[in-house]
Amino acid sequence: MVKYNEAAVFKWVMIFAVAVGSAIALTLLAGGLVGALYALVLAIIGCVYAYRWTREWWDNARDRPGGPDHRP
Repeated sequence: MVKYNEAAVFKWVMIFAVAVGSAIALTLLAGGLVGALYALVLAIIGCVYAYRWTREWWDNARDRPGGPDHRP
């Protein structure tokens, strides 16, 4: 069973809400194309951050019990 840190989940929900809200606001103020490009840039930044996080997590998980390189 995976345990989640509520504070960390709340932080990411708030970050996502602010990003979506800002993309919607920019779309309403500047037009559809500008809003879509802004949303695309936010999505790319999020994907890069997620990729870096998973690589860091995987590197740190290698020596943990159950990890791919763990030797009992």
